[in-house]
Amino acid sequence: MGIKPHIMNGVALITGSASGIGRAVAHVFVEEGCTRLILADLDDGGLRTVSDELKALNSDVQTCICICDVSSETDVQKMVDDGVQAFGAIHYAVNNAGVASRPRVKTHELEASAWDRVQNVNGRGAWLCERAEIRQMLKQEPSLTTRTGAPAQRGSIVNLASIFAFATQNTNGAYSSSKASVIGMTKTDAITYAQDGIRVNSVCPGSTLTPLGLKSGTYPADMTKPIPMGRLARSEEIAQGIVFLASERASFITGESLNIDGGSLSYYHF
Repeated sequence: MGIKPHIMNGVALITGSASGIGRAVAHVFVEEGCTRLILADLDDGGLRTVSDELKALNSDVQTCICICDVSSETDVQKMVDDGVQAFGAIHYAVNNAGVASRPRVKTHELEASAWDRVQNVNGRGAWLCERAEIRQMLKQEPSLTTRTGAPAQRGSIVNLASIFAFATQNTNGAYSSSKASVIGMTKTDAITYAQDGIRVNSVCPGSTLTPLGLKSGTYPADMTKPIPMGRLARSEEIAQGIVFLASERASFITGESLNIDGGSLSYYHF
């Protein structure tokens, strides 16, 4: 008898899932056996396209589409409520929605409104989502089993931070500080809820080919110079790390920040 793979049979919630890394995360969840997904974004058309893609991968897939501004407390609560109404629980949550800083604008030239927009989505938005997800997970019985025999867990949360929380670029202060706050929040809630069977981790992508990056003009020609692997990451590569942390394969990992950066932070460049 062959070894059966461990199927991710819980409910997954993914914000910012209409494109880029969020879309790739949804695809990987389905590839890992997850068939109930809550897809959230502001782009209704993009969400419906992704939903169709997932159902083409597996005809058993069911989706709950939520139009959500993650910086809105009301929207975030409705997203969680609608998802739970559709599927009864939330087991895996990926807080991916985010915005970039205005490119190449120094602090003394940056409007407060531009700073606030980045903080509200990347920092406040991640916190609002995590709070609502934890509140829901605390209501659930520990049902996520592991193949190792470790105790079952209530849920797993993965937040999207960035390597720019650790090593920034000039003119990138709003984005870098917002992602540093995500790491602090992740570590705090990881230790706070560890004995409740809720794991909280973050993924820190390096420079990644995404529609957001292309649209914001944050890809200078020499962007691959500080990357030892000599290229930008693909969204699918970031998604693999995210789903690993969400899965039972990471059942004893919490409070960690996984750098997926092609070696960038290890490279001392002059």
